[in-house]
Amino acid sequence: MNDEYVEDFVEDESAAGSDLFDCDYTPIDAVINEVTVFTGCKTMATENGDRLLIAYGEGAAKSAFFTDSKKLRNVFCNTNRRFPFRAVIKVVSYGNMFGFNVFAPNTEITTADRDDFSFYKRGKKRGR
Repeated sequence: MNDEYVEDFVEDESAAGSDLFDCDYTPIDAVINEVTVFTGCKTMATENGDRLLIAYGEGAAKSAFFTDSKKLRNVFCNTNRRFPFRAVIKVVSYGNMFGFNVFAPNTEITTADRDDFSFYKRGKKRGR
């Protein structure tokens, strides 16, 4: 090797995190009842039609999930929404149906919230 100067590689920060959705995807269950940093969203055409893809987390922990929830779409696609933001997604019951809603990060996770999530998961398994 010569005595020539060898330059060290410098990671380009703008290129490194440019695609929020270049990650493993999880089910929405991974963020239910957890304070989460949401980093972006986009609508994608899938074999199941147009679906909302929501990115969350940072660094090695970043991930994303698909949803068809109209309530989540209204919150995440709001033109006044600024990313990143912290929030909690909870399962909410409407009679015998379940959906999702977004709450402030300091919201309490109650026994009823955990019960709703458990009922949702049991119903989801029966629906398969």
